[in-house]
Amino acid sequence: MEPEDSEYSLSEAESMDEEASFDAPVESVIPEEEFGCGTPDSAYQPQVWKDTGKLFQQEILSDIMLMAEGQSIPCHKFLLAASSEYFYNRLVTAPDTVDHNLLEIEGISFLTLKVIVSYLYTGNINVTVENAGDVIPACKMLKLHSAYDTCGSYLLNKINPANCVGLYKVATANEIRKLKEKAWLAMVKNFKEVASGAEFLTMSADDVEEYIQSEDLRIPNEDLVYDSLISWMKYQPDTRRPYFYQLIKNVRFRYCSSYCVRYVALKEPLMENVGCQNMLLSALKHQTDDGVCLDNIQSKCKDCSLMPRKVYQCKPTMHIIGGVSEPGSIIRRECWRLENRTWEATQDYPMPMTIHFFSACLIRDGVVITGGSSSGKPVSKSWLLSTSTFQWSPLPDLNTARARHVSACVGGQVYVIAGVGANGVEMASVECFQINSRHWKTKFPSIPKPLVHAMAVSYGQGVYVFGGTDMKWKVSESCYVYGTNSKSWHRLPDMPNVCICGSAVVWKDMIYLVGGFDQSCMSFNPATSTWASLTRCRHEHADGPALVWKDRILVCGGRGNLGGTSQIEEYHPRTDTWSVSHIELPLKLWAHFVFSTE
Repeated sequence: MEPEDSEYSLSEAESMDEEASFDAPVESVIPEEEFGCGTPDSAYQPQVWKDTGKLFQQEILSDIMLMAEGQSIPCHKFLLAASSEYFYNRLVTAPDTVDHNLLEIEGISFLTLKVIVSYLYTGNINVTVENAGDVIPACKMLKLHSAYDTCGSYLLNKINPANCVGLYKVATANEIRKLKEKAWLAMVKNFKEVASGAEFLTMSADDVEEYIQSEDLRIPNEDLVYDSLISWMKYQPDTRRPYFYQLIKNVRFRYCSSYCVRYVALKEPLMENVGCQNMLLSALKHQTDDGVCLDNIQSKCKDCSLMPRKVYQCKPTMHIIGGVSEPGSIIRRECWRLENRTWEATQDYPMPMTIHFFSACLIRDGVVITGGSSSGKPVSKSWLLSTSTFQWSPLPDLNTARARHVSACVGGQVYVIAGVGANGVEMASVECFQINSRHWKTKFPSIPKPLVHAMAVSYGQGVYVFGGTDMKWKVSESCYVYGTNSKSWHRLPDMPNVCICGSAVVWKDMIYLVGGFDQSCMSFNPATSTWASLTRCRHEHADGPALVWKDRILVCGGRGNLGGTSQIEEYHPRTDTWSVSHIELPLKLWAHFVFSTE
């Protein structure tokens, strides 16, 4: 049975052998009942240990040489025999295995031998994450049980996403149960970080399969598993190609984003064989037009590739894309991520170009950015930011360059509406991006009134557009809904209050307009086409985006008559009250986009 307080356990045969070695009756000059009797001197043993170390360093009274890889270290037999059953057996029980006081230790490097000898003379084991794979097996082979346990305990507190794969291998090879469990937990909880690291690329095919088979991977969807496996394959393509089909079957393509399946996997040369193509086609049959598969599959299904993992999750996080910062009205390309209540500028996904007054909308697996203004002129560029991999990819250009427009996604289509064109005049035209076929369509009825700075949101099968102005800041209180089934615009009741450059969000089957220059707050009920005026926010938030976050509506930054702000105000719909968040934006920002991965 394994001892409760140790990661290492001797076999029964080893235990009997140890008893035979140390406990056999030997006639002693000092009888056993007298040995060790008397008043203890607490300073004696530490001093003797220290002085023994001096003898070692000065090579005084050395009577044995330990050798590894052709290099030797002078030591003392009595210390070796007293410290390790391995050395006791070699020096006392079987001295004929020692050749002229030269004891060669096979199976370890000279560097590792130095670490071991240092431990024997000082009690300190110089184990690191880097040398653990050599030091721990050496401790086990030399039967240095206490050092073995000390190494395992030390490494428990050093596990992180960058080293957990290596430590998992060490723990598995050396049967260190607690270290193995904790390293594995770090691997499954931090799949994105682990799979993008160097250790993952050097894993064996068997280890990769064990890893990506885990039901406990913490991932938003299967995109990361697919991308990581492709990266692993391409690291050593010639030697790893025979394992590819067996490994790719562990990717649950039904739970990949539609973008990953349609536009990445289907175009990957490694996926060209019939088996892989069938997996992808099967996945497409079970996906919605704009997102991942969410259907319920019977738990009795034996094919794990058809089953979701236990948890598909993103850590609840807010993200900021671009914007204009104050002072100085500087157009930003940075993106920020909220980590532990602190904003961090991300180095891995800045905006593809420097623009402002773009429009952004969420689709199931990403954010679509369209148009915007660059060097004072509207542009026709568009991009997709994947919310699983956080990588940008270009989309086909808009047919008409525009800025200060609005957009919304319904049923796998992104509708881009109104804005200002290259001639500086507000527009009413509409174009629509087909997510599946990745092209723009323009044959859609224009919105009844040309607009800039409007507010838009999707709800049900409709795109709702509220307010706006013309280029001379003449305010409109008109509201419209575009029915994606009827393919026509319908007039809605006017807003009860002015809301210039505000933001629209959906919460609990209601549409809320918040912020703007007018500190607005009102709700619209799509079911009854009725408005309700609500408590206004405390500050101006023009061009400050809003989002729903944990049953609250957050209005993030924006600008007013006195310039930009970094303040976030929280609206509580249940109580019709406002409060100021303890978290502020990283800069005084406006004309940015905010979204969450909650």
